[in-house]
Amino acid sequence: MAAVRISAVKTERLFYLIAAMAMVAGVALGFHMFYLHGTNDVGLPVTKQSAPLVYLHGGLMTCWMVLFLAQCGLVVAGNRRLHMQLGAGALALYLLIVPVGAIAAILQIRYVAPHSFLPFGPYRFLILPLTEIANFAMFVGAAFLLRGRPQWHRPLMTIGTLSAAQAGIGRIAVIRSAFSHVSHAAFFPTFWGSTVVVLLLLWILKLAMTRRFDRHFAICVALFVASGLLSSYVSTTAWWIHAAQVITR
Repeated sequence: MAAVRISAVKTERLFYLIAAMAMVAGVALGFHMFYLHGTNDVGLPVTKQSAPLVYLHGGLMTCWMVLFLAQCGLVVAGNRRLHMQLGAGALALYLLIVPVGAIAAILQIRYVAPHSFLPFGPYRFLILPLTEIANFAMFVGAAFLLRGRPQWHRPLMTIGTLSAAQAGIGRIAVIRSAFSHVSHAAFFPTFWGSTVVVLLLLWILKLAMTRRFDRHFAICVALFVASGLLSSYVSTTAWWIHAAQVITR
């Protein structure tokens, strides 16, 4: 029985490493134009007025993704001591990412052309990056608070990192265009569809690898999807459009 439990723990840890690798790959693919040419996903240069903060945000998020992958690898390797030591650096990075990400999102909309992000418009689109950074802040923040409870720490940290990776996964043009076409340009499928599919595939993989239903992971999945549905609805309201106009002035 002890051997079975040890095997189950190793399988669980391996799943989170695979999830981290999938997210890093998704971010690299979605942001390949940014990494290779310094442009957005349609080949246009970053808005000049917000470019320094956008580059800073991109650098911080890249460091986070690499660190998350390394942390998952250390857990699989059994190097718990180094994993905990790097946790202090992860916390410092987290405290930088949240305000920089929020400000970068607001400045991007402030200086962007009014006809951008068709057919939704810039003010409606703003809720997407703000929800992504809010999810990152809440999930990862809770993961730090519950770092002594791995049954919560691992799924919270993973879904929080996925919230950040969504910015890259959602920019994979072929997949986003397919969701937009099928849904007739509905907001939730267009911008959340690809990330939700990745999440559900990871969940199925977890069930197959561990052969058990993880309620902690399921709760995190449900909260993530609910946040997308809620933000998509809020983006259609008049009060949100007014609020977006105010905060981007």
